[in-house]
Amino acid sequence: MGGALTALTLLSYAWALATNAVVTDWQFMGILANPQDGATYLAKIGQGIRGDWLLQFMHTPELHTGAAIQVFYLFLGHMARLIGVSSLVIFHLARVVTTLFMFIALYQFGATVWTRVRPRRLFFGLVTVGSGLGWLALMVGVSASEVPDVTVPEAYPLYSAYTNPHFPLAIGCLALIAAVFVRVFRIDFTEEPAINNGGLEVALLTLVTALVLPQCLIPFGVSLGLYFLVRAWQTREFPVMELRWIAMLALPSMLVAAFYVVVLLSNDKVNMLSGQIEAMTTSPVLLLVAYGLILIIAVPGLARALRHFEGDGDRLMLIWLVANFLLVFLPFNHQRRLMTGLIIPVTFFAVRSLEDYWIPRLKTQRRKVVALVALFVFVVPSNVLALGMPLFGIINPEAGHDLRLLVEHGYWEAMNWLADTGQPQEVVLSSPNVGLWIPAWGGKRVVYGHPFETLYSETRLAQVEAWYRGEDCDVLLDNAYFEVHYVLVGPQERALGQGAVGADACYADLAESSSRVIEFTDVTLYELAR
Repeated sequence: MGGALTALTLLSYAWALATNAVVTDWQFMGILANPQDGATYLAKIGQGIRGDWLLQFMHTPELHTGAAIQVFYLFLGHMARLIGVSSLVIFHLARVVTTLFMFIALYQFGATVWTRVRPRRLFFGLVTVGSGLGWLALMVGVSASEVPDVTVPEAYPLYSAYTNPHFPLAIGCLALIAAVFVRVFRIDFTEEPAINNGGLEVALLTLVTALVLPQCLIPFGVSLGLYFLVRAWQTREFPVMELRWIAMLALPSMLVAAFYVVVLLSNDKVNMLSGQIEAMTTSPVLLLVAYGLILIIAVPGLARALRHFEGDGDRLMLIWLVANFLLVFLPFNHQRRLMTGLIIPVTFFAVRSLEDYWIPRLKTQRRKVVALVALFVFVVPSNVLALGMPLFGIINPEAGHDLRLLVEHGYWEAMNWLADTGQPQEVVLSSPNVGLWIPAWGGKRVVYGHPFETLYSETRLAQVEAWYRGEDCDVLLDNAYFEVHYVLVGPQERALGQGAVGADACYADLAESSSRVIEFTDVTLYELAR
């Protein structure tokens, strides 16, 4: 099943590429899910291909000191250079590998909890394809930006597999870490952490997760701390064995966290960019809706866990679920990352409830089969929406442009020219949508390209729009903090002027101050004289 689901995420890309191949006016940029962030990942892989191990944010025009962060994509770039493939190919190859790893890890978690095959399969099926009732929320007019199950891919395994390689890698690592602790916290387990009993596994998996998606360790780490306090209160003793196991996760986490703190304190540009990330906008009600029917099914299992609070997995999973739900509303701008892995304890209790409460109440095999089929039918639609909506943008290029999936073909030609010309630190002035993709495919910096990875992003966006409307022609080309080397003028830039008289004032005579003027399909590139 894991292989089939992985293939499903590839089929949509194959269809998009095949459909776009017969369209001559538009170019598909290679990312269907969350292209805004996908473009930054490709740009980071490109830096690795060039041999860099210190990350530069290419979507901002200011030169700044590189930092050893987000090294996963730099690593992919080095791998791409070694095997001779493009940034897009290595991105999708890594996505396939980490997706298979995630599915194996999730099944391993189920196999650790249950000895029987049916609950293992139920858990695997629900946790991999399950999502919430956000599709119903959309039907009653709730904004998509407030519905986690169509906007937060890291919270749902199948959606994450469709989006990028580091989300499934983090979910898989978290599932294996949780599996070890479920086994360790059983009453009959008394071993100290060692190389051959899961101790080293937890430390290494934690280190990988901390380097790939460190925020997702916070809820599970807090849950382990609360579990330790509960055990101390229950036994009236200091749980030394539990503390040593928890240290296998805590020590690597704190080591990487300390490193990140040093990076942020020593690199003001990286610190500023980190602070620009917007917090998730949702509500407690919509968060409950985001797990929908799976959470409703889980209620009997949750009630039983509250009554008995047993150490056979229920106690740890209950603490994880409750703590995670509360932590998602912490007032900091990486809160959406805290939803990574939350579906694991939710589905754990759903399967507990199915096995111990719901299925025994269905007297015939026929009713059991019908009920399970209906359950899967109702937990899938949000994933179908998340995977299917981008394909509409491939069919309808105007919508694809708005979704940042496509650009006019002349821009693609210009990006290829930029990739073969000049140096990566050179800066390109273009419209915002085009600026998103230039660092990924043209290998150059842009004045504005991303709301979170462009320094002073709101100011830069306003300046770019004002320049292409002819309202302020000096602030960007005579800027003290960066030098613009290239200017693009095409349909998207002209559209910023909305046809107003004088909107072309800043670029009408640009050829006179340019050393080269290159014409592409409907796009003109000016290389400014230096």
